[in-house]
Amino acid sequence: MLRFWSVRISLLALAVVALGPLLANLHVLRPMQGFLLFGLGALVGLVGIVAGIVRFLRGGAKPGSVAIGLGLLAMLIVLMPAFLRGRVARINDVSTDLEDPPALTRAEGNGRSLEYPVDFVPIARESYKDLKPLTLTEPPEAVFQRVETLARRQSDWTVTACDAKTLVCEGYAESRMFRFRDDFAIRVRPDEGGGSVVDMRSRSRDGKGDFGVNAARIHAFLAQLAGKQAAQASGR
Repeated sequence: MLRFWSVRISLLALAVVALGPLLANLHVLRPMQGFLLFGLGALVGLVGIVAGIVRFLRGGAKPGSVAIGLGLLAMLIVLMPAFLRGRVARINDVSTDLEDPPALTRAEGNGRSLEYPVDFVPIARESYKDLKPLTLTEPPEAVFQRVETLARRQSDWTVTACDAKTLVCEGYAESRMFRFRDDFAIRVRPDEGGGSVVDMRSRSRDGKGDFGVNAARIHAFLAQLAGKQAAQASGR
């Protein structure tokens, strides 16, 4: 039976792959539901490949080849992003300060504690050795103003609160494909040398891993913040 439906199965796989992010973007499905539907496309694609091989071996070279090709395409679309990112730590909460992480007071817990998971600390310390606080020469109040301005300029971020007393900005970033939301907190503190220390924490609301997205977000933001100070110092 599969040999007669091989091409249709592989076409169904591609349809499932497309429907996952589409329905998540339209808010018909929750982000995780859309992601799971997207992942299901790879399994359906595998079935299509098997059916295509059967069809090919039984004399249907053309439809069998088409089914195999379409099934492989569906699997590649789903699995390639993970291969490109490489091996990353299976945690979804990252901070530049693991001893005293910035608090997420306005985040949605989705039934989970907003405290930084104790078991994540050794994993984060080993996996993200280059993720450290940013030290700047400017006073805390000036740095905080730049932090708030820069955070509000991020295209996929929503800043929910910036407290000039505690020098903390909070908000969330939303992914374009599935509308996953990751909460973040950026904290500015005085440095012993008269400057400032900036810490940032980024945490995914869903899933057990984040494919390195949270660490990449922190790296990118702190690099922008450091770059702006360098540009100001050079008079640009």
